[in-house]
Amino acid sequence: MLWPQFLMNWRYSMKFTTITLGCKVNIYETEALIDSLCDKGWQYIKNGEYVDVCIINTCTVTATSDQKSRQMIRQARRNNPNAIIVAMGCFVQTHTTDAMEIADIIIGTKDRLRVFDLVNSYLETKKQINHVFSIENYTEYDEMKLDRLMTHTRGFVKIQDGCENFCSYCLIPYARGKIKSRNADSIINEINQLVKLDTKEIILSGINTGTYGQDTQTINLAKLIERIMQETNIWRLRLSSIELMEITDELLDTIEKYQDRVAMHLHIPLQGGSDEVLIRMHRKYLTADYEKEINKIRSKFPNIAITTDCLAGFVGETEENFLQTINFIKKIGFAEMHIFPYSRRKGTLADKMEGHLAPQLIKERAKKMIEVAKEMKIAYEKKFIGQEFAVLIEQKKDNYWVGHTTNYLEVYLPDNGNNLENKIVYCQINELKNNLLYASLKGEENDI
Repeated sequence: MLWPQFLMNWRYSMKFTTITLGCKVNIYETEALIDSLCDKGWQYIKNGEYVDVCIINTCTVTATSDQKSRQMIRQARRNNPNAIIVAMGCFVQTHTTDAMEIADIIIGTKDRLRVFDLVNSYLETKKQINHVFSIENYTEYDEMKLDRLMTHTRGFVKIQDGCENFCSYCLIPYARGKIKSRNADSIINEINQLVKLDTKEIILSGINTGTYGQDTQTINLAKLIERIMQETNIWRLRLSSIELMEITDELLDTIEKYQDRVAMHLHIPLQGGSDEVLIRMHRKYLTADYEKEINKIRSKFPNIAITTDCLAGFVGETEENFLQTINFIKKIGFAEMHIFPYSRRKGTLADKMEGHLAPQLIKERAKKMIEVAKEMKIAYEKKFIGQEFAVLIEQKKDNYWVGHTTNYLEVYLPDNGNNLENKIVYCQINELKNNLLYASLKGEENDI
């Protein structure tokens, strides 16, 4: 088909916006896609209406995530009735038929950088495009490169994809497939490029980050961190989520070696605080294993922030199981918790189990766990009142600059009239008020 020149120009300068649901990996993949499309001449409109293309990067980690994915796709259609609606990611991979009913182009968890070509094909044919393939064919890492940050101050760098744990409640292995590790040189090059653009903190992200290198047997997470420390000048490196069984002595020794540059924060999913529940979940540890590892970590890093995820109301959870979980999370003393009410997912092993709890009971148990989590968060934060920290400022909220410490304390600094975004500042934490930590400025990086 021959296109008039003005239409050719339009195709290569389209306005687009994105909506991202879910985890840090999704954030990275959206950033990389934005970067790729801008390189091809498209114009990114943040939170935009009146665009030519709207891209929704979906999530399927819970039933609520599925619902939000559907809602966001429909909302994009309502807000941009003339736009091409592209849905991609985990919800699309696992609910392809549903996605086809509400989007013009659907892409699973592979080939997301094909958006440019697929949109052009859609413009030519005006026919709906289904670009979803079986995850059984996903055996190699799907390379996505990030040369700049468009939506965040801190940089998420994806190092692996896939999960083979097959926890009984989870669809992610069916959405992401087998473990696939990214080439270490590619990771190093990307971090160095982001450092050139004044990125000061990188978060290493993956679907199951701690399994990095297990598929290639040539490297592991500890050795990757060693290379990053030696071959880049990144100011701070942070790990996203890591499973308990992937925390090795080598990894802890490497973090200890570079603790002035590696964040004192580990997010270690718990999911259940009762051994009976953990067994039904098909988790690969019991509470004694979890407690032993946390004690080992804290013996090396007394002030480290240990954060976690936990499910409330899993299948067959008795009142005794629930009380065991409450007592266990209090015993560990997490710095922060993400509490998820259990949601039934078709296609999982848990869906076929007997003993599903009433939704109201699940909601009540989640509420109780959230209350305990809030108490632990306050107790952890109070320990640091009066102490000084280096803080990377990420954004401004009202009349305060906001950033995080190495141990993931969110700190509020009064606006002093200077633009502190993406600056490293030194501050003293003064008080915890209305669940917010307020601090006073001691100096900026160049002043100390």
